[in-house]
Amino acid sequence: MALRLPRRALLATLPAAAAPRLAPDAADYQDHPRGGLSCAGCTFFRRPRSCQVVMGDVSPNGWCKLFDLPD
Repeated sequence: MALRLPRRALLATLPAAAAPRLAPDAADYQDHPRGGLSCAGCTFFRRPRSCQVVMGDVSPNGWCKLFDLPD
């Protein structure tokens, strides 16, 4: 039986350089908030304009389908 980890736990076990990263289109990234949620409030966001799971320039005001609230 395979052990399934939540994506946050899985990413925490990988070095930052080895973490899987998606193209913005694959993550449905948009450069504006959705429903009051934005990248700046996501676990995966890295200041000033980077993301642990989405490639390229990521706005703190953006949003994608991988949005994850911090614990």
